[in-house]
Amino acid sequence: MRLSLALAGALCALPAIAPARAHVTVDPVAAPAGSYVRAALGVPHGCGGAATTRLSLELPEGVYEAKPMPKPGWRLSIERRRLPEAVRSPHGAELESAVSRITWEGGPLPDAQYDEFVVLLQAPNEPNGVLALPVVQGCEGGKVDRWVERPAAGQSAHDLARPAPAIRLVPR
Repeated sequence: MRLSLALAGALCALPAIAPARAHVTVDPVAAPAGSYVRAALGVPHGCGGAATTRLSLELPEGVYEAKPMPKPGWRLSIERRRLPEAVRSPHGAELESAVSRITWEGGPLPDAQYDEFVVLLQAPNEPNGVLALPVVQGCEGGKVDRWVERPAAGQSAHDLARPAPAIRLVPR
């Protein structure tokens, strides 16, 4: 009887879990503020059945440097934005620009397969903040899924149709 109740409880939880698996996700979901983070963007499917051929990661203000991991069969491009004033990197260099976008193009990653796109970045030093990592997923046939929505105050990412992957920044 206990096993049946546990199984019934687990099955009832599936609808709440399943939608979250459909989104582009990030691992880890939490990291110390100001630390270097290996962020793996998980792509669980294509766009409406079409294979993924492009993934573009927008880096928000407060992230100055990011290094993508190359993927065989994919081309990398890195765009930078000019900073209003120079900032000092943790290694002492003066930075006048910051990475603004990283794009992987190529593949393809078929709809029935899963893969990860990895970037090393320094999280903003904002304890108890959230680092949203908006992603635009391009697929064969020109289809596009934009994983860019951010929850409003008091709202959960689970309430959104296309939430941006996000890392919770915890105190060191």
